[in-house]
Amino acid sequence: MNYLITGATGFIGPHLIRRLTSEGHRCKCLARKGSESKIPEIPGVTLITGDITEPETLVGIAEGTDCVLHLATIGHMSNFTVTEEMFESINVQGTINIMNEAIHSGVKKIVHCSSTAAMGICDEIPSTEYSICKPHHPYGRSKLKAEKEILRMVKESSLPAVIVRFSMVYGPGEPRDMLKIIRLKKKGLLPKIGSKPKLTPLIHMEDAIQGLLLASQKGRIGEIYLITNPKPEPFDDIVKFIQEGLGSSKPSIFIPEWVALSMATLIEKTFSLMKMNPPVSRKNIESTLADRVFSIKKAQLELDFHPQINPNAGIKEMVDWYLKNGWI
Repeated sequence: MNYLITGATGFIGPHLIRRLTSEGHRCKCLARKGSESKIPEIPGVTLITGDITEPETLVGIAEGTDCVLHLATIGHMSNFTVTEEMFESINVQGTINIMNEAIHSGVKKIVHCSSTAAMGICDEIPSTEYSICKPHHPYGRSKLKAEKEILRMVKESSLPAVIVRFSMVYGPGEPRDMLKIIRLKKKGLLPKIGSKPKLTPLIHMEDAIQGLLLASQKGRIGEIYLITNPKPEPFDDIVKFIQEGLGSSKPSIFIPEWVALSMATLIEKTFSLMKMNPPVSRKNIESTLADRVFSIKKAQLELDFHPQINPNAGIKEMVDWYLKNGWI
């Protein structure tokens, strides 16, 4: 098959490209000027220079494409330096631009990669694809708005799109949340906050790719699928797996919830005044303290999606990769 991949230079993109080309597929990879070096130079890969916020650079990129995998995005829950305008331009309008080009080229299937951040902290436990979304961060709001635009285009323009919502994706080379947590733990600066379970949904990069590809093969047009592990992990267990991977026995300092929230608020305000990205924010702490539980029954039944990688083994593998590659 012929695939068009946006966001090919991100964390998941290169792994996805290698997976597809190893199976004999061809990939056209969209990258902004200056980031082309991040795309693997292997047979079956064609580089296209363009920007999803500039429609004129996208003309014709989807010609001859069987499936579009739209991963391009900006920001995440830990990034508070991206403006609302940037989220709107890239995550919303950029998505619309890609969808319009796919329609114009007659693409048969599109998978849009969204995030459970679009759902926020739902009232339902477990939350499903039909739960009421309450995103509490500009990133999550932009992802939810992009989803709504896609579903509108499915109805109004027969857009052949499926949406997948990833939870936190981890694995070797993950450059954001897990890396930050591991670095803090290695330095002995990661506290134990409160005594709640803090159930945290996550999924290994390889399982996330499998879910994405299953959605491209079996996903129903206009439907949303949650792609995460069947059960969330208590956050303190995640820290324990990290500690075991580091070979560390340093105990974590206990901090009451109210203290952590107050400290995070102060840190966020201080870093904001310095126009710097804070290492932690109040919303990060609120999200960590909440029990976030998602049902993947729909993906199991309709996509035959069954994650294979145990977080204990997957996290230790990731820590080992960081150590060997000098990231921590």
